[in-house]
Amino acid sequence: MPPVKVYIAGNDHSSGRGVGVYAEHLIASLSKLSDIKLTDKDPDIIHYPFFDLFYLTLPFKKIKPTVVTIHDLTPLVMADRYPKGIRGTIKLLLQWYSLRSVSAIITDSENSKKDIEKYFRISAHKIFVTPLAVDDDYRKDPSAANLAEVKKKFHLPDRFVLTLAAGPNPNKNLPSLAEVTDRLGIPLVIVGKGLLQEIVKPVEAELIDLVRLQVYNHVIYPGYVSNEDFNAMLYLASLYVQPSYYEGFGLPLLEAMTSGCLIASSKTSSLPEIYHDEAITFNPRKLKSMEKAIGKALKLSPSAKAKQIALAKDKAKTFSWSKTARLTLAVYQKVLT
Repeated sequence: MPPVKVYIAGNDHSSGRGVGVYAEHLIASLSKLSDIKLTDKDPDIIHYPFFDLFYLTLPFKKIKPTVVTIHDLTPLVMADRYPKGIRGTIKLLLQWYSLRSVSAIITDSENSKKDIEKYFRISAHKIFVTPLAVDDDYRKDPSAANLAEVKKKFHLPDRFVLTLAAGPNPNKNLPSLAEVTDRLGIPLVIVGKGLLQEIVKPVEAELIDLVRLQVYNHVIYPGYVSNEDFNAMLYLASLYVQPSYYEGFGLPLLEAMTSGCLIASSKTSSLPEIYHDEAITFNPRKLKSMEKAIGKALKLSPSAKAKQIALAKDKAKTFSWSKTARLTLAVYQKVLT
């Protein structure tokens, strides 16, 4: 059987950011499979590795069997915090219309699959789950010199709670984490370029959390951090916390698990698909639940902490880009049968 010829369309979209990183890793992993030939000349399948709800990223006319990746539907699940407006609503309807004629939809988690079924009324038989994986940087132990350099470079304290958010998006629940860490008396480091943006009045609904964070003096904002430096931060941190109301996958949580950082996570949306069965979790809508979980994590005995980290690292090993590529190939082959 000849290799499946696949064209990954628009793979430079959002280069260096979430969906861009996904496309880069997917292409690199698919290229290692003998059953696939990546090409832009007369492909058997066209794969769009991203789908924007409010921009026309998917063509109406499909010249070949078409596969599209939808990472999450955050703005629809949390519609009250993501106002669409008239133009956004029209583009959403056009994207939905175009989505109905694709051959298959790939998504990152079972939770996102259910959301796609619910909000777009797409049959479950057309939606396939291919979990993500982490960059190899998170499997490397940073040197003592690297740790010292990162600590100095970003002015990190000896003890701190760490989290990552590209921006102050409402689903990230950052003000709640800031409130809880303030109560517990431990510094909070929030990594992400979007946290450094200037607040312009009137404040857009999606940026309200950025304003709410301004009242806290214990929060450190390093801005954008490379994989290598973030891996070092995970080694230096007392705890990584994923406080989200909603995630399509939760890649930073998997990065923390892979690197060997102690974790505490919200137990909503896709996140239970990532962490291990004995993980320390909380209800993100209840501050007392979050405070209890984080307080528990910070007070673990050395042996209990080591057990948590070992379980997390074992679970993290079940995710890999080679596995993602094989699952994606299976989708292509199903589309062509």
